[in-house]
Amino acid sequence: MSDLHPDTAAVHAGRLEIPSNRASSPPLFQASSYEFADLENVEEIYSGRVSGKIYGRYGGPNGAQLELAVAELEGAEAAAGAAAGMAAIDACLATTLDGAGEIVATGEAYGGTFALLENDYRKRGFDVHYVDQCDLGAVRAALERHRPKALYIEALTNPLMHVADLPALCALAHEAGATAVVDATFATPVLVRPLEHGADLVVHSLGKYIGGHGDVGAGVLAGKREPVERARAYLARRGATIPHFEAWLSLRGLRTLALRMARHSSNAAAVAAFLAREPSVERVHHPSRSDHPQHDLAARLYRRGTGGIVAFDLRDGAPAVRRFLKGHLQTIAIVHSLGEVATTISYPTLSSHRMLPAETRRALGVGEGTIRISVGIEDPGDITRDLVRAFAGLRERVRA
Repeated sequence: MSDLHPDTAAVHAGRLEIPSNRASSPPLFQASSYEFADLENVEEIYSGRVSGKIYGRYGGPNGAQLELAVAELEGAEAAAGAAAGMAAIDACLATTLDGAGEIVATGEAYGGTFALLENDYRKRGFDVHYVDQCDLGAVRAALERHRPKALYIEALTNPLMHVADLPALCALAHEAGATAVVDATFATPVLVRPLEHGADLVVHSLGKYIGGHGDVGAGVLAGKREPVERARAYLARRGATIPHFEAWLSLRGLRTLALRMARHSSNAAAVAAFLAREPSVERVHHPSRSDHPQHDLAARLYRRGTGGIVAFDLRDGAPAVRRFLKGHLQTIAIVHSLGEVATTISYPTLSSHRMLPAETRRALGVGEGTIRISVGIEDPGDITRDLVRAFAGLRERVRA
């Protein structure tokens, strides 16, 4: 290019040389568009006869690699990356309903999912019905009464860690002709694979455990190829496919997911046991506890642990929560997300469940004294010692 004007050379100088041997770590393809050799090549790639990429909104190589990895882990035919976990949920529901129909959803749906159902689906004319997913009789009755197109389940609920009986719920959905959609974000495919228990589609927020480091905002859905491809097209039309960098980061996190989930699970069980001995705690919510309502079900479905989320109720309600979180914790930060390598804490009333009416929160069992801990991978003794400091501060304020 030595004969080109500097203005032109600056644009075209340098050519990427693709090594003949594969990189040991996935390379990042931060490109929004791709070149074609000729018009025949355009037709080949658009038609799918030849593998290739077209435009960033349709997906890139990093997204495709992540999708393949998630599909393999889930035992799915295909997966599609999304710009957020909520985008993945929306794509599942929108393409399942296809313009008409009803939804039966868990009454313990994540606050963002509840807002989507209430502020978008219900206002667009869809009938949404909530049910206690742990009451199989109530689920059966709701399915028979409403004959919905979709049953929306959470494998482990936020924040009380109720355990969905996936085989039974998916069987009930199919008896009623409904598609079973499972949000398995809290579990990840390392701890449970919903498709093996009859689910049709499974969704994850990649920013939680799969990404694992608090630096990703993305989602993914997996299942049989035909519904996944419908969802992928929906995401592409709305500009909600997974960005390249988020896909690259999520795949990086996926490589250590099994190791991290084992540590999250064991640490959470240790924290739950510690909290159960604390006089200021009225109740601990974690499936490892024998007093948890689905302890036996969890032992059957989750043989590798139930992840890192623990909730507990302080006896004095909201005033105790405010004292507990008033500057005593040193390593545990107040963060309104979860699934990071670091232990974090949140107050559902002001974060994940603030969109729910107070009476709805109370009916679900999420009280003014409920705190959620996302237990990280640190030394378990250091985690509990930080909690000891907060409880000591709480008692000191009470005596004062």
